[in-house]
Amino acid sequence: VIEQTSSRSVDALAMKLWETQAVSIAKDADAGGQIKVPRSRKRKQRKQRKGAVKGKAKSKARAKAKAKSKGKAKARPQRPRTARPVVRRFAQRTAKKAAQRAGKQNGKRKAQRVQDWDGSSENASPNPSDVEKLLGGPSQISRNLAPWIAKQLQLEVGCVAGAVQLFQEGSTLPFIARYRKEKTGSMSEDDLRRVEREICRVKDLEKRRGRVAVALNRGRNLTPKVLESLLQAETMEEVEELWAPFKAKRQTRAQMAKEKGLEPLAAFLEECAKGEVTGVAPVPVVSVPVIDLCNDGAELPPAEAPAPPAPPAPAAQLAAAPELPPMEAAAQFIGKDVPDVATALAAARDILAEQLAHRPDLRQVARDMLQKRVTLTSRRRSGGDAQEEQRFKTYWEFDAPVHQVKPYQFLAMQRGEAAKCLSLGFLVSSDDTQHLIDQLIAVFLGKPPPRPNSSLVDAPTPLRAGLPPRARRANGAYQMEIRTAMEDGFKRLMLPSLQREWRRKLKERAEDEAFDTFGRNLKKKLLSPPLRLHPEWGSDAHRPTTAIIGVDPAFRTGCKCALISLTGQVLSTKTIFPHPPQGQHVAHVAAERALTEMLEEAMLEGGANMGEEPPTKRRRTATGAAYDCRVVCSIGNGTASRETEAWLRKQFADQNGLGYAIVDEAGASVYSASPLAAAELPDLDVCLRGAVSIARRLLDPLAELVKIDPRSIGVGLYQHDVDQKRLAEELRGAAMSCVNSVGVDLNTASPALLEHVAGLNGRLARSILKHREEKGGFKDRQELLKIKGFGPKSFQQAAGFLRIFGGSEPLDALPIHPESYAVAKSLQDSPGDASEASVEALAVQFGVGVETMRDIRGALVEGATSDPRRQEAPMRIKEPGKKTTQVGSTAIDAQEEGITASQLTPQMRLLGVVKNVVAFGAFVDVGVGHDGLLHISNYPPELRERSGPSVNDQVEVTVLSAERRQERGKDKWRIGLTMR
Repeated sequence: VIEQTSSRSVDALAMKLWETQAVSIAKDADAGGQIKVPRSRKRKQRKQRKGAVKGKAKSKARAKAKAKSKGKAKARPQRPRTARPVVRRFAQRTAKKAAQRAGKQNGKRKAQRVQDWDGSSENASPNPSDVEKLLGGPSQISRNLAPWIAKQLQLEVGCVAGAVQLFQEGSTLPFIARYRKEKTGSMSEDDLRRVEREICRVKDLEKRRGRVAVALNRGRNLTPKVLESLLQAETMEEVEELWAPFKAKRQTRAQMAKEKGLEPLAAFLEECAKGEVTGVAPVPVVSVPVIDLCNDGAELPPAEAPAPPAPPAPAAQLAAAPELPPMEAAAQFIGKDVPDVATALAAARDILAEQLAHRPDLRQVARDMLQKRVTLTSRRRSGGDAQEEQRFKTYWEFDAPVHQVKPYQFLAMQRGEAAKCLSLGFLVSSDDTQHLIDQLIAVFLGKPPPRPNSSLVDAPTPLRAGLPPRARRANGAYQMEIRTAMEDGFKRLMLPSLQREWRRKLKERAEDEAFDTFGRNLKKKLLSPPLRLHPEWGSDAHRPTTAIIGVDPAFRTGCKCALISLTGQVLSTKTIFPHPPQGQHVAHVAAERALTEMLEEAMLEGGANMGEEPPTKRRRTATGAAYDCRVVCSIGNGTASRETEAWLRKQFADQNGLGYAIVDEAGASVYSASPLAAAELPDLDVCLRGAVSIARRLLDPLAELVKIDPRSIGVGLYQHDVDQKRLAEELRGAAMSCVNSVGVDLNTASPALLEHVAGLNGRLARSILKHREEKGGFKDRQELLKIKGFGPKSFQQAAGFLRIFGGSEPLDALPIHPESYAVAKSLQDSPGDASEASVEALAVQFGVGVETMRDIRGALVEGATSDPRRQEAPMRIKEPGKKTTQVGSTAIDAQEEGITASQLTPQMRLLGVVKNVVAFGAFVDVGVGHDGLLHISNYPPELRERSGPSVNDQVEVTVLSAERRQERGKDKWRIGLTMR
């Protein structure tokens, strides 16, 4: 009986019992009646009385003392103490506690029901075994995962199948792209990353499918038909559509109408509109036996469950008279809660509107028709910050079809909406709405599905979409009711759901594009050539560079300088003040002297490294001529960068063997305050750590930039408006791709660099570092297996990307995987010139794949000097006494010439460096302290053919315009550039 009775009724009955007993006790006490109280309770009452007497005495004494101190003591008559007030207070407390206890229990049960229905099943992670039992097998997507992904990405099924299998086995993307090309058909890293994204989305879909299955099962709604539809759902929208009718939500208009007993009227209107009146059975009245909780669980007389407030059996009357007009049919439901016919029909339409809005077939018709007809609108939102609103002026009056909205446009509008400067919406024209309603009615009435490309002229009107001509007059009124309900359901329920779906798809597409853009720019940034590969200042130059001075420029706090060796070791640090306040010229001399001493120390370090004896009497005026070596200053491009460069060019114009380069210092402050910097440079101040980082960025950009959060490097597009968790994962994948393409020296790499090797993590990287400290350098790759936690799977994924130079195995210095050592050695020992034989013939001869053989032969030919960074353009290194010019070019270096943004004029030719590339153009640093925009429409034809410029490209641009604006009290310049 308790199972059949609702928990709400049990709670109400229990609460009523407690209240009745407590109130009766209180009434008896007020009437002076005798109450039987147990002995233990009597003892408690006596203690309470004694405590009350003592408490009153103490309070009386305090009151007297207080009154005496103030001189306002007054005598208060004392009421004689009796047992009656105590009993009355006891009864009142008992009643209060009983009510509170009943309320808490009722609230707990209600919260538990909500949690069981909505929280623990729909939103919490269910047990995988429970989900597997409920579903009874894999879903349609899980059974055909590779073909489904191939269809979504428009790739070959065989290649995708191999990639999916490898990902499911736990292989990393760099390993698959490098050493499993035969299985993936030599898919690029970009395509593999797209496949990996789709696999992650399918995993999210399966998790959601499992949660919905558990929720439906707990609600006893997981019928075989619903289960089949759930297993066949291929998108998140389809799963949500199946779950929507059963989802626990606040009371809707349809639910209130059902409580009034108007569901038979809604069913009658639907059947009459279809012309298939079959009768509706009356709602049965259920008798539920109730347990008397006050009389040892005896059953009370059966009580009828509360009947709907509608008339006794209107459904039976409707079935008996199927030709009634809607007004007369609704009149039979008039009652206490339904005052008139209009209210009854409106409530019935609410029920129909909710049912129609949740039908998956109708939603799919609406989705297919509107996907290319809906328009995204953006309007100015008044009442905000006027200066902030100017940033989004482009989108004050913006209208575009949803399928034509660019990803960066949606991210910009989304940022404007978050800043309360824009208002976004979706617009469906009235003609499209009426056309869609006609299509939905046609599907509802069982007509053939409409043609996907049907025009408005061919659209069926409400009459043409109805029944045959003879039945139109009889059923026209019912069809009008259905049409009204359809319009209400579409505008009030279906359209908002579709709008959320369109917004989600736009955001997903925009985020994917933002991740791809960020990844491409980050790769170019990380793959900048190190100083040793520079053709004029590298290790192969006739006068190599022996030391680097990092300069973190500033005005008030001075320029922080750090001298490092070519191994990254910090030799010395200084703080100089080349930009003192006006009138203090002594600081100029001190700054020049300090930097000169640092240059001398760098020259001496270079001479010592070259095996020469340093001179003893020429330290003050030492120049590069004393030793055949040079020094490069790495200057950050932040505040005071232009002024520091001008001072350096002026004061050291005659310095021989000195060069300088402008380095992007984005993220240097983040690194200097990080725990990693504190561990690497514990004895240096935070400000000086930034100078060390700037110097190391010139020495080896990859090894230094991997220590910094990629989001702090500043090469993305609207990076703060996308999913930060996904962004971190995507950028980590891009950094891993760069590190693995270059390779890592196992005996010298830092833990931060080792963490980005495929198959390794922070724990294994620290274990490798500990092994190097305790047992020395690695002699071969097989020693990795001796490290605790370094299993065969980790070795398989990481071994090919770890290099050992000068070890016992020469092949360990090449990008050849240990599993291919036998083939590589056989190829080296083969008679004749293997380089002249075709790759296909060698692959057949040694029994390996063609792509694997091509990689092995290429690694043997190039040797240990192979580095993909050699293909990138080197960094521009200038000399103080020389001007930067290019042969056959009239472009000038604005930073060398001291040109500011206010001095820019149209048609001025400038040298620049690309700092960031986005979908609508590129931002170029032209040396005036503000980046200029090179719009995609101003690309030259040769750049358009190769998808535009890349980060760190050195370009020549022409100034189109220079406009100054005030933003937050600072001058901001918008500089337009062109290369046409």
